Parts: sequence; structure tokens; C-alpha cells
Amino acid sequence: MIEFEWDPSKARTNLRRHHVAFREAATVFRDSLAITIFDPHHSQEEDRYITIGASAGGRILMVAHTDRGPPASLLREN
Repeated sequence: MIEFEWDPSKARTNLRRHHVAFREAATVFRDSLAITIFDPHHSQEEDRYITIGASAGGRILMVAHTDRGPPASLLREN
């Protein structure tokens, strides 16, 4: 099972801006049809990825994230 951690302040900001909670965004990783690609434009300091998939809430989301080893870290959602 994948575990996630995120900054609570960033989570509040993203909920206000994008109307998607990080808890919902994390569910795209359970979508068997989700697509994950490397994001070279935002990977200067660490490797970052973009995953597009369906959330448990039925929305198609793009989630930008990094894998720092267990637990995975969710950066932001769009």
C-alpha cells in the first residue's frame, strides 16, 4: 500500500484554489488506468512526476508528486 504525506498548509491552499482535497487526489494512484510521466521541467532539485487518473470522487485529476521513498510525498494537485 502506498502512503502519502503532505504539508497541511499546502493542502489547505490547494483545496481553496482547486477545490480538491489531497485525500481525494491521492486516490488517483488506485486507478488502474492512471498514467504517470516524469516531469523534467520541475525536476531540478529532485525527480518529480505527474500522474493523471480518476479519483475515488469520479473526477479526472492531474497530481504532481515526488517519490522520496516510503512514504510517498504528494506535492500539489491541479
